[in-house]
Amino acid sequence: MAARCPGTKPQPRPIPAQTSVWAFLFLGQNLCILHHMKLFLDAANTDCWADLAGTGLFSGITTNPLLIQRAGLKTSIETYRTLYDRAMKLGYPSIQFQVFGGDWLQCAQSIASIGPEVFIKIPANKMGLEVVSKLSLPDQTTLTAVYSVGQVIAAEALQVAYTAPYYARLRDSIENADELFDRMQDVAFETELLVASLQSNAQFLDLTARGFSTFALPEPIARAFFESTLAQKAIADFENAARS
Repeated sequence: MAARCPGTKPQPRPIPAQTSVWAFLFLGQNLCILHHMKLFLDAANTDCWADLAGTGLFSGITTNPLLIQRAGLKTSIETYRTLYDRAMKLGYPSIQFQVFGGDWLQCAQSIASIGPEVFIKIPANKMGLEVVSKLSLPDQTTLTAVYSVGQVIAAEALQVAYTAPYYARLRDSIENADELFDRMQDVAFETELLVASLQSNAQFLDLTARGFSTFALPEPIARAFFESTLAQKAIADFENAARS
């Protein structure tokens, strides 16, 4: 599949102030906006956070109740506060927590009160959209559990900061998942696609080559994507030469 540029439109448009723009190009009548590469660490394992914090690679941390459960923790506002404190002490710029329970609006408000670096993850169904509208914190909101172009359009209408489509889960469910992802990219202007649910480094690298630039990386990919056995060999040769 040919590489594509995110954010094209038939006519040039104003660049919104909140858009993180690295460069922009005019291609005929199309405006192509190239975002900074943004990587989020998709984990609730604080040992992993500590191990990777020094790389400076990650714009923040993303979590959800399943990741918190796998880390041996209970999903609660108290847990969220503890994780927030740990993330801030490690120097991560932001952290995302998902609403849960019977009252998503009240939960979202509690999450927002934890700190200014917190983003509220809200599932993109009817109840979630109503919560986003009532919460009125679009710059701190991520719509999650996204599987359709219609959900991205809803995110655009609400002007939320991030929209998180689930790549591997979608590929496991339908045959035209890659085409659907490209269509999501075509309609995402105000909201930033935060690609989640990646199963392999190959999927991550393929999506970057296709123009996607914002990712939630699970721990195995986050630890390995920048490693190279050839680079390690070259480094060892340099060190051996320095000692000789």
